[in-house]
Amino acid sequence: MPSLRVVIVYTLRTIWVLLCNALCIPCYLGWLLLVSPTYLVSPSLFNQLEQVFFSWLLTIVSCWCWSAGYQLAESGASLDHLQHHRLLILPNHQSTADVPLLMTIFSSRVGFCNKVMWIMDNVFKFTNFGFCSWMHDDFFIKSGKAGRLSTLVDLKEHLTSVFLPKNRRYLVLFPEGGFLHKRKAISHEYAKKKDLPLLEHCTLPRTGALDVIMDVLGPASQQAVSQKMEKIIDMTVAFPSSGHPLDLLAIVTGWRQPFVTHVHYREFHCKDLPNTSEELFTWMVKLYTEKEEMLDKYYKTGEFPHDLFDKNAQPPKIIEQDPFRYLMIHLFYITSVIMFYTIIMTAYQLFT
Repeated sequence: MPSLRVVIVYTLRTIWVLLCNALCIPCYLGWLLLVSPTYLVSPSLFNQLEQVFFSWLLTIVSCWCWSAGYQLAESGASLDHLQHHRLLILPNHQSTADVPLLMTIFSSRVGFCNKVMWIMDNVFKFTNFGFCSWMHDDFFIKSGKAGRLSTLVDLKEHLTSVFLPKNRRYLVLFPEGGFLHKRKAISHEYAKKKDLPLLEHCTLPRTGALDVIMDVLGPASQQAVSQKMEKIIDMTVAFPSSGHPLDLLAIVTGWRQPFVTHVHYREFHCKDLPNTSEELFTWMVKLYTEKEEMLDKYYKTGEFPHDLFDKNAQPPKIIEQDPFRYLMIHLFYITSVIMFYTIIMTAYQLFT
């Protein structure tokens, strides 16, 4: 049984996270309303302001992970050296902690969060943070076979009408289409039917959305060179033990002991990718088979094999966070709450 002190810490963390959700999200909407007149003068300026406000929300989420001691160690290609390119980021998907951890990675690089567009399940739209993502113009994938077909059409439209006009630079797509524990049985069934590898630590990727992205933004697309997707970043998220990934509840309460999660990057030039849908699927299956090999070796040895496919890959390095920045953003939201409360109460008194 946890001690009284531990229970108090869990409770206080939960209250803090709930307060962040209750106060920061309305502040995000309040600031958008306050600066909305700038849209009439300069839509691009309004979009830049919105992106900054949105990135600060992501920084709040990353603070939850950092304060609980859940650290991230990056290895492989350097994301810092790649962030001036247009990137399609493809992480494996294990649990509800994946998105907060990605937010932690992105928010550690000032200006990165601003330019990210997330492609996520439609269910996420109906959460409190999902509403902010909807305001930020992220893209939501409908579930079910019929939904997926219409989603691909919508995605093509979204890339041309939102991603490019708003000058986003990074797309985040989870190719597996769901959590590992939910997709594993379906993946195995499909693999047996198509004589494909049986994966245990990840699942066979779906490539419908990837086909659309390459069609709209790839090297052979009709877009200007400066607007084309330049590189694919394969991201392998490896929790310390197989089958026991971090989850959102642990991030909120901090009940699990602090540990390090490995994040490995492999970069591929989009111009080197296959041209047909069938060949692209084969390429992705090979990529995920290699991801499986990397994860399997890590879980068996306890040492992350960062140089398994590239002997020059950068060794694991802990991502450094900035506590002062966390403090300043929290102070910003506290000040904003006081300001908006004063405005509302003053307006109420004037009109009553």
